[in-house]
Amino acid sequence: MSMKSDTTVDRRAQIQTLLNEQGVVNSQELAERFEVSLMTIYRDLDYLQEQGVAKRQHGGAVSADRFISPLKRSLRESQNVEAKRLIGRWAAEHLVNQIDDSLIVDSGTTTLEFVRALPDVPINVMVNSLDALSILAIHKNTNVYALGGELRKDVMAFEGAITTDNLRQCHFSKAFISADGIDLEAGLTTTNEQRARLTRLMAEHAQEVYLLADCSKYGKRSFRTFFHFDRITAVISEADVPELYKQHFRQHDIRLIEVSDDGK
Repeated sequence: MSMKSDTTVDRRAQIQTLLNEQGVVNSQELAERFEVSLMTIYRDLDYLQEQGVAKRQHGGAVSADRFISPLKRSLRESQNVEAKRLIGRWAAEHLVNQIDDSLIVDSGTTTLEFVRALPDVPINVMVNSLDALSILAIHKNTNVYALGGELRKDVMAFEGAITTDNLRQCHFSKAFISADGIDLEAGLTTTNEQRARLTRLMAEHAQEVYLLADCSKYGKRSFRTFFHFDRITAVISEADVPELYKQHFRQHDIRLIEVSDDGK
């Protein structure tokens, strides 16, 4: 539908309204909608980015409120702690075969709570997080493996070419992963290209993939998509997952487990 505007100010205000309502806009669609050139739309989006309203991305822009930038490790660890503990504890109690299992766990803060809750039983667990390694080091019965490679000191996790080469030699029954953002269009996203590549590979080398995510991640997107929802076996969240996402999971036969304070 054409929405030709008389002035640049009007057009930019309407684009901002679309961003607030939809969270994302496409440059080509905007050009057609307002009957202007792509270069004009690019200038509009550049302006909105300078104003802190939008974040430019390939093909358009997303709302700045919807875009997740990298956070300091201490800040990430302090956010939604109780929800992360609830999710991690439930997953450790209900999704791990305590007699014979092989797990790969990523370096997210929610998956770290999963590691904290793991029982000391004879299973194989591989991690790329130094924090997870230190937790598992006291386990007497668990076989613990480190991926190794280049240490990212901002998140205290191994990533990079050596890490992915090591991972390619291994296979797991289950992967437990997290995401910086969960978006219906973008899928599962993260702020770092190396982490995106590593998480994607973890899923490829696991028979089942479990996403552990608190509700603050829904409707958000970050720099890089690592895969879409069709790769997920189940999603474990606390209650109050947005209804739009519940419908999406049902339509794509993805099991959603909403964990409450009573552990159900």
